[in-house]
Amino acid sequence: MKNKSTDISLHSKNVLALLKKSKKPLTAYDILGKLQKAGVKAPQTVYRALDTLLERGLIHRIQSLGAFVACHNDADDHGTQFAVCRKCQKVLELHDHRICKFIKEIGVNIKFSIEREMLELIGVCEDCT
Repeated sequence: MKNKSTDISLHSKNVLALLKKSKKPLTAYDILGKLQKAGVKAPQTVYRALDTLLERGLIHRIQSLGAFVACHNDADDHGTQFAVCRKCQKVLELHDHRICKFIKEIGVNIKFSIEREMLELIGVCEDCT
């Protein structure tokens, strides 16, 4: 299998490295702020890098936060669920194959071709309770 992170731009590699190091999800403007020292000035540069990384499955967009996290699963085709703390914004990446299987069954039952699935569970983490 070809490594999904080969043949990506230096900007994309820098964005991916930032997301891998981060303890919390980062917005595009968080990323821009951190990369300005490396000479990145335009938001479009960050958005292009994020689009590339999303297309390759190397990162995920957390819809409820409008932010991004690095993917921690090397499988090419995987469903992902996230537990998102509404207080501290910590995000846990989950891979419950039972949920993926159930969602695929729903697609078959309603004659709908599901191209990707992402489920966000919003709540409060143990540290914040």
